[in-house]
Amino acid sequence: MARQINVVLEGSESVFDFSKVDRFKLYGKRQRIVLDDDGNRCEKAELSDDGAAIIRSGMSMQAHFDESGEWVEHGRMVGLDEEGNAVDKVPSTLGVGQELELATPEELSQNEMVSVYHLSEVDCDTALLELLAKGNIYRFPFNYRADYCAETAFLLSNKEGVFVLVTKDASPQWCQLDTVAVEDFSQESDADDELDFEMF
Repeated sequence: MARQINVVLEGSESVFDFSKVDRFKLYGKRQRIVLDDDGNRCEKAELSDDGAAIIRSGMSMQAHFDESGEWVEHGRMVGLDEEGNAVDKVPSTLGVGQELELATPEELSQNEMVSVYHLSEVDCDTALLELLAKGNIYRFPFNYRADYCAETAFLLSNKEGVFVLVTKDASPQWCQLDTVAVEDFSQESDADDELDFEMF
């Protein structure tokens, strides 16, 4: 059974099918294919930092190398908090009703876009669709698969349909000096500062 996005507004649940929107679907794509002297397609690969292993396309998604160079599969990796304690994974939100919270365009603009999904209505609350058509934006937690960090999604619509924008926080991190230098001119001399060209 296909996984779906379920959202809840004031006790009424709406269910949507979804498909990812990407540049390839919008604009199409071109791909440059490299062939060897015999006309066979070449595959991209690179050497590890120590030159001991060849890493082919897709291998980095399956595992990582640790500091000693050992191949560590993703299944063996765990998340740690700031104190070094293991943390539990955040479960997937797909197929589980997520409460909607009203959001503002300003809140949306403070987040970095990760993914965009186009939604298809399966069993939807008419009131929600009407509110979306009026320009309301709603926020809810989103996690495509179980991992250690849930993201924030925004539900909105336009003339092209209903969309979910999956985001991560992009609030600016401001830095400032602990002590700001201040010029003190209170001890300035009243002496004439004009240059005496005769001294040159």
